[in-house]
Amino acid sequence: MKKIIFAIVCAVTFTMSISAQTVDDLFKEFRDKDNVECMEIPKAMMSMASGMMKKEKGNDLIKKIDHIRILSIENNDAVCKEFKARAANLNKKGYETMMNSNEDNEKALILVKTKGDYITEMVILALEPSECALIQLRGKFNSNDIKGLQTTFN
Repeated sequence: MKKIIFAIVCAVTFTMSISAQTVDDLFKEFRDKDNVECMEIPKAMMSMASGMMKKEKGNDLIKKIDHIRILSIENNDAVCKEFKARAANLNKKGYETMMNSNEDNEKALILVKTKGDYITEMVILALEPSECALIQLRGKFNSNDIKGLQTTFN
């Protein structure tokens, strides 16, 4: 009996690890599909953008971001539906949920990885009926940087 239970636990664990998607998996799987735009902005580009900006709110945060990846799906309901199914299995291990919203067929999820008092990675997932977006920010910033940015857009 113990062997059967152990085999079932192993099978379930294996199945869950196969179906769980990482952020990298989602980018790799969907970046080349129709009506999908995928953009990466490395540290060098972030530094150039920061240098061109005057002393505006949000400029301090831009200096602290090392890398941005954006995946946007528009005008392709089939791909958006597939993306939503895969995103539902997103492996959140190591992430903390900063925000989770589910209103009128629109879902938004913000996950963060932290190290000490700093956020080292932020993942933003926005799902609408015909549009989906995945944004990944990597760097070393804190919640005050984000609060300052929020007041800029409010």
